[in-house]
Formats: sequence, C-alpha cells, structure tokens
Amino acid sequence: MDIDLVLALFAGAVLLISAFSTLLQRASLPGPVLALGFGALIGPHALDLVRIGDFGPPPGTLLEQAARITLAVGLAGVALRLPHGYWRRDVRWVGVVIGLGMVLMLTVATGVLWAALGVPFLLALLLGAVVTPTDPVVTTPIVTGSLAEEKIPERVRHNLSAESGINDGLAYLFVLLPVLLVTEPDRAWHELMTTVLLWEVLGAAVFGALLGFLLGRLFVLVRRHGLMEESSYLAFVVPLALVLLGTGKLLGTDALLAVFVGVAAFGQVIPQRDEAQEDKVQDAVARLFLLPVFILLGLTLPFGEWTRLGWVPPVVLGAALLLRRLVALWALRPLLRSVHDRSETFFLSWFGPIGVSALFYAALAERHTGDHEIFVYTTLAITLSVLIHGLSTAPLSAWLQHREPARKHHEEIVP
Repeated sequence: MDIDLVLALFAGAVLLISAFSTLLQRASLPGPVLALGFGALIGPHALDLVRIGDFGPPPGTLLEQAARITLAVGLAGVALRLPHGYWRRDVRWVGVVIGLGMVLMLTVATGVLWAALGVPFLLALLLGAVVTPTDPVVTTPIVTGSLAEEKIPERVRHNLSAESGINDGLAYLFVLLPVLLVTEPDRAWHELMTTVLLWEVLGAAVFGALLGFLLGRLFVLVRRHGLMEESSYLAFVVPLALVLLGTGKLLGTDALLAVFVGVAAFGQVIPQRDEAQEDKVQDAVARLFLLPVFILLGLTLPFGEWTRLGWVPPVVLGAALLLRRLVALWALRPLLRSVHDRSETFFLSWFGPIGVSALFYAALAERHTGDHEIFVYTTLAITLSVLIHGLSTAPLSAWLQHREPARKHHEEIVP
C-alpha cells in the first residue's frame, strides 16, 4: 500500500468537503454522500487507485473497528450537544421514543423485510435490528451547522440528537437477539436476558454514568485550580470517549452505550459555558472521523452482488428504512402531542438515517454468524439512506422553517 497516496486522497477529500461544507449543505449534498461517492470512485470498481485489502487487516475487521471508534467520538459530540437539564425536561420524548419507538421500528422493519425480501425470518430480524437505530454520526450534519441552526427548531435538534445517541447503544440488545438465535439457539434467550441485558447493557450504563460523573468532577476541580489550560478541553473529551470505549469493551459491556451515558453524565456536571464554547469543535472532530469511514465504505461497496439481487431488494430496503420510522412516530403521536406539532413530527419521522452504526453492527453480526448476506444488504441500505436522507436535508429543513411561523401563530391564539 502506498501510504502517501492514501493520505493524499483521504485528506484531500476531507479538506475539500470541509472547505465548502456550508455551500454543500445548502445544495443538499452533505459530506457522507460525497465521501461515499469518492470512495466508490477511487475504489476497484472505477479508478482502482486504492483497495481496502491494501490496508492490511481483513476488510470486515477494519470496517468494524473504524466504525466503532468513529461512533465513540461522534457519540461524545452528541452527548455534549445537549444542554444542562435536558434529561429532566424531555423525559417524555426519550421514554416514549426509546421505550416504545425502538420496538415498533424493529417490528415494522422486520415485517417489511420478511414479507417482501424473501429471506429467512432470522435474517430479516437481524437486518431489521441493524437498521432500527438512528445513526448519531450521520445525524450530526442534519442537526448542526448554520443550516440547521437557521431552519430547524432547537427542541427538534436536541430530541433527534438524544434519540440517536441512546438508541445506537441500545441497538446492541436488538442485534444480539437474532445473532444468538443463529449461533446458540438453545441458550439464546437465557444469554440475552442475563449476560447481554443485565451485564453488557445495564452494566455499561452504570459504568458509564459513574465514570463520566467522576471525571466530570475531576474536570471541574482541575479547571477551578488552574491546573489545565483552556485549550485542553477537547484533549480531555476525546480521550474520555476512547477510555470509556476501551474500558467498557475490556469489561465485556456494550461499550458504545457506556460512551454515550458516560459523556452525557460528564456534560451535565461540567459548567454550561464550557460545554457551549466547545461543542462546535467537538462536532468538527466527529465529522473528521465520519468522512474517512464513508470513504472506506465506498471502497468496499459490493456493486456486483447488488446487481445480482435485482430491483426488488433496493425497493424493499428503502421501504423498510422509511416506514419503520414513519409508522412508529405517527403511531406514538398521541403520546407526543405536547412535545412536537405535526410538522415537527413529520420531520422527525422522516429523518432516521442509518450509517456508521449500521455498518458496525453489520460487521459484528457477520463476524459472529459468518453470513455475508448481512453485509451485502446492509451496505445497500446504508447507501439508500445516505442518498434519501442526505439529499432531502436542505429542502425539508426549509419546509420546516416555513411551517414554524404558522405554529407560533397557532400557539398564540390557542394558549
């Protein structure tokens, strides 16, 4: 592998996309769309400048680990984006969308895939679990930046961020169910309810909350006594996310959930002014990790296998992606009327993009089951989501902005 060629191509693409990020967002061409296309362009199906096998590790291992680290950094940015007191004020949204919404989205996605894709039920269940969570890293370009701040209400941005952060970690429980049913059918439910739920999921939440709180107190203490430079904030947060990721994995827990809970606890402990000053820098760092992962994914897109699938799977996967969220949020609307109006509900029910988290869980599931179909279908679903949700960001954000004055007028008339 020519490392200089890889550096020039990857860094050059990130540099150009970052330099024109505002223009690209307003043109509805967000970074993930362009990075994915660039990866496909320089890969073996086009210019053949770089192959993922040139990097050394097996492609599945490389993608899984790259996605895991990217998610950790991205989750840290999502957690810090939420203001102090958010979890108390918005408990209804979090409880309904996570407690009931994830189950409904899994049910809808699995039902569509099983009925129309022509795959075994366990594969449909596994694919449904992989595409259920809203991706926190891909969501970042939708809810941050000048376009989002100008056109999307703050409560919508915060609620979409919080949901994407929590459900990404909890998706581990959903993905492990079909994996265990395939690999250990006799002990699947026992393992799920004991090892996975009690230790890997709940243990991750407790560990993350405790460590995040303690390190938040440490941060406040060292800042108060002048032991840390002002510029050291980012140098504290990124290692915090990676410490939680590595330690959580060593303890055998759901490390991604530990990262989100831990950094969320940290963000509620540190002074609000520090959080407000640095969250944009943290989001920029998350995007710096996001774009190379999509370039890597573009190198591995299985175009030949997609072609052999025919036209039905893309239609079915697209339907599963959109319907899982549209059906779930509108079914739950009676419980969320006081949180979002109809316009905001439609916006939130449309934007449930998948990306890095789906790639991570697909690679994990393929490693456990040995079923390559998981990767083929998931990468097709990710590509569809990147195109559908990425290209619709600007027009739907503008539509929501135009609906906002009507909502405020209605609130003034009907107190």
